[in-house]
Amino acid sequence: MRKDRLRQYVQIALAALVVVTSAMGARVFWEQSALNAARSTGETRAELVAQTISDTIAQNTHFPLVLALDPDVQAVLGGSSDPDAIDVLNRKLETIEASGSPAALYVMKPDGHTIAASNWNTEGSFVGQYYGFRSYFTQAIAGGEGTYFGIGVTTGRAGYFIARAVGGDRPTGVTVAKIEFDDLEAIWARAAEHIMVTDENDIIFLASRPDWKYRSLAPVDETAITRIQSTQQYAGTEIEQLRIEEHSSDGGQVWIEGLPANGSFLRQTVHIPELGWTVNQLTDLSSVADASRDGTMIGATGSALVIAILFYLAQRQRSFAMERTARAELEQRVAERTSALREVNETLHIEVEERRRTERELRSAQNDLIQAGKLAALGQMSAAIAHEINQPLTAMRTYIATTRVFAPLGDTGAVLDNLEKVDNLAVRMGRITSHLKSFARKEGMGPAEVISVDRAVQKALDLVDVQLQTEAITIRTSIIPAFTLGNDVRLEQVVINLVRNAIDAVSETPDPIVELSMRAAGERIFIEVRDNGPGFDLAILETLFDPFVTTKSSGAGLGLGLTISYEIIREFGGSLRAANRPDGGAVLTIELLAANQASPALQSEVAGNG
Repeated sequence: MRKDRLRQYVQIALAALVVVTSAMGARVFWEQSALNAARSTGETRAELVAQTISDTIAQNTHFPLVLALDPDVQAVLGGSSDPDAIDVLNRKLETIEASGSPAALYVMKPDGHTIAASNWNTEGSFVGQYYGFRSYFTQAIAGGEGTYFGIGVTTGRAGYFIARAVGGDRPTGVTVAKIEFDDLEAIWARAAEHIMVTDENDIIFLASRPDWKYRSLAPVDETAITRIQSTQQYAGTEIEQLRIEEHSSDGGQVWIEGLPANGSFLRQTVHIPELGWTVNQLTDLSSVADASRDGTMIGATGSALVIAILFYLAQRQRSFAMERTARAELEQRVAERTSALREVNETLHIEVEERRRTERELRSAQNDLIQAGKLAALGQMSAAIAHEINQPLTAMRTYIATTRVFAPLGDTGAVLDNLEKVDNLAVRMGRITSHLKSFARKEGMGPAEVISVDRAVQKALDLVDVQLQTEAITIRTSIIPAFTLGNDVRLEQVVINLVRNAIDAVSETPDPIVELSMRAAGERIFIEVRDNGPGFDLAILETLFDPFVTTKSSGAGLGLGLTISYEIIREFGGSLRAANRPDGGAVLTIELLAANQASPALQSEVAGNG
C-alpha cells in the first residue's frame, strides 16, 4: 500500500515538473516570437521614417542651387538696389514657395542680411533680418554650400536650412531654403507612434510628442552647449535630459518619461549618415507580455491535457484488468448462488403478486374515498349552487317574457339587448355546470401531466364562490400563471377542501375573511389559504393530517378531508403544511414542483415521490 502511494506521489511530481517545464518553454518561445515580430516591425518603421526625412530634404535640395543661378537673384546681389527689382524677386520667391514644398525661400547679402524672401509681405518677414551668425550661412560663404537645423530666430519655428553661395570664389550672396517637418510630426502623433529624431549631440529636435523636443537622451558636454548657444540653434531653449529607465541589460528595452507608466518599449535606431541624425523608434512591448502570458497558459494547458490523457489511458488499462478479474470472480459467485436465488425468486414472485393485488385494492379504495370526498363537498355546496343557478333561470324567463312584448312592436334594439342578457346568463350557468361535471367525474390518478395551476385554482374558486357570497365572506385572491405535473381535477378538490375548511373556520367570526394567494420561488409553486378564524388547537396541529382527526364539532365531519388532500399533493411530488398565523387565524400551504412544459426530469421526480 505504501509503495503504491509512493508511486502515485512520484507520478504527480513528474507530471507537475513536465507542466512547469512546458509552460516555461512555451513562454520563452511565444515571447521570443512576439519580440522578433515587434523588432521587425519597429526596424521597418524606423527605416521608413529615416527614408521619409531624407526624401523630404532631397526634394528641396535643388531650390537654393536654382535660385543661385537665377538672373534676378544675381542682379540684386550684383549691386542693383532698384526697389522694383527687389519687389520682382520677392514675388518670384513667393510664387516658387507657394508651388513647391519649402517653408520659406530667401536671399542673403554677403554681410548676412536678408535682401529678399518669400514671406516678404508677412508679419514675420525675413527681409532685413541678420542671420550671419547661422552656421549654414558661414558654411556657404566658406565652402559654397551649407546645412543646418535649428529654431528660426524670427518665426520661432524649427526647420532645416539648405544654403548655396551665389558667385565664384568671392560670393556675392547666399540663397537659402527652409524645410519644416510639422506635417510629419503631426502624422506621427495621429498614428500614436513613439518617434524621436536626435542630432549628433543626442538632442531631440523632431518627435511625436511635443514634450520630448529639445531634450537630450544623454548628458551634453559644455563645448556643444556653448556652440548651440552661440548659433542660437535652439533659440535659447534650456536643454534638459529626458528621464530614461533601462529594462534590459543591452538597453534595448526602455521606458522614457512621457510614456504610459509601468510600460516597456523596444528602442531601435536608424542613423542618417549624410545628416548626422538618428531616428529612435519606440515600440510598445505590451503585446510581448501578452504573448508571454498566453504562451505560459498554452504550454501548461497543453502539457496538462496530454498528461491527463496518458493518465486516463493508463487508468483505463488498469480498470480493464481489474474488471476482467472481477468478472471472473463474479461469474463464479453467480454460479454458486444461482440455484439459491432461483428458489428465493419463486417465493418473491408469489409475494410480489400478493403485494400488487393489495396495492390495487388500496388504490381503488383510495380513489373511492377521494370520489366520496368530492361528492360530499358537492352535496354540501348543492343548495348554494342550486340557488346560484335558479337566479339566472328566473332572470332568463323575465327577459324572454319582455322579448315577446317587444318583438311584435318592432323594437329590435330591446329584443337584441334581452337576447344578449339571456346569452350571458346561459354562459354563466354553463361555466358552473361544466365545473360541476368535471369535478364530479370519477377517475384514477393516471400518469402525471402538465396542468395549469392557476386554472385549477380559479375553477375551484368558481365552485365555492356561491357559498362565499351566501355566507357574506370576503375572499381575497392573488393568482399568477404557473404549471405543475399532476391531475387538475384532484388539485381542484384539494383547493376546495382547504377553502371550505377556511369558510367553516370563520363562520362565527365577525367580518370573516378568506385569502388565497399564489407565488413562485425558484422551481417551486406555493398556494396559501389563510383565514382570520380561531386557528388550530396546538394539541392536534402535529397530527392534523392523520385520518379521522378533525377540528370541527362532533358530527360536522369525519376528519378525512385534509388526509385526502395531503395524499393527493404528495402524489404530485409536493407537500401540504398547516400553521397558525401570528396575527390570528390559520394558514395552509401547498408546495408544488414547477413544470416548464413537461420536463422529463420533473416527471421522474414526481413519479418517484408518488
